[in-house]
Amino acid sequence: MSTLVLGAGGFLGLNIVDALVAAGSTPRCGRRVRSNVIPLRSRKLPMVVADLEQPETLREAMRDTKTVVHAAGYYPRLSLDYEGAIRIGRTQLENVLDAAAASGVERVVYVSSTATIAPRADGSASTEADGFASVPGFGLYHDLKWTMESIALAEQRLEVVIACPGACIGPWDLRVGTSALVVGIARGVNPPHPDGIVNIVDARDVGQLVAKMALSTTSVPKRVLMAAHNRQVHPMLESLAKRYGVAPPSAPLRADEAKALAFSEESRAAECGGRPAVSREIVDLIVHGAPVDASLATQALGARFRSWTETLDAFDDWARRMRLIPEQPGYWSTEHGSESITQP
Repeated sequence: MSTLVLGAGGFLGLNIVDALVAAGSTPRCGRRVRSNVIPLRSRKLPMVVADLEQPETLREAMRDTKTVVHAAGYYPRLSLDYEGAIRIGRTQLENVLDAAAASGVERVVYVSSTATIAPRADGSASTEADGFASVPGFGLYHDLKWTMESIALAEQRLEVVIACPGACIGPWDLRVGTSALVVGIARGVNPPHPDGIVNIVDARDVGQLVAKMALSTTSVPKRVLMAAHNRQVHPMLESLAKRYGVAPPSAPLRADEAKALAFSEESRAAECGGRPAVSREIVDLIVHGAPVDASLATQALGARFRSWTETLDAFDDWARRMRLIPEQPGYWSTEHGSESITQP
């Protein structure tokens, strides 16, 4: 009996696959027919077609599988079709759970998001116990993640446990998703942004924790937050500008300004192609962000979260090899000077 990773070729998927291999497992890597498999081929691991829109491929991929890691939760490139995105997200997750139940899978580790964690009224850090009683209503990202996680939590046919990582930074973010602000600053771009709290975690730490949830022979918590740092966005960008030796970012936008700009940029991208200068997903995560307490990951799974410096250094090394950010051999170091951006 083996472990199947859905979304194995994605940012988190690759880090999860690497962690499973490091733990002595040989996972099967689920992929769509049309997907970039070059990073997976270099790892020389078995690959199977597992398309979330084609239940028969899921059932075949899950044959003789004990555990499924679902790291392919749906989110569209643009947030303009709310109802369509919710429908696709529901259908895909239901297809995965139906196939797992039919195939005799014992455990599904579903990778969700800290966006499903409700902020506390007093501003203190939220834990796994803090959930939204109903759809958050903040925007598509939060609502879609909440909808899918609610389906996962309600599953009764097999064990489903949920990993809730924050904004992941680290190697293999090939599509430049959550690392977009870091890449923008490093390139000397002045990225438009609101201000607020973001929960940051090293993608390698998430990979290791998800692997532990998948491979554990004993019970694991139903829901586990994975976040190493709660950071205020604008001061973080100012510190990143010092790190990369570029001009500091301009003042943050008001929430309504940022949402309006994101809508305009996504509409332009839908019509003309390309990437929006700022996405509604990023805006909503910042505007509605709240501190979280990831102590359970430490207590139950032995998490040892990397420092912000370690995370940035590893990302820089990888991003420079990928030519995502420029070579700057003398860049400002976060380990020296009076304005360290490392946070305990």
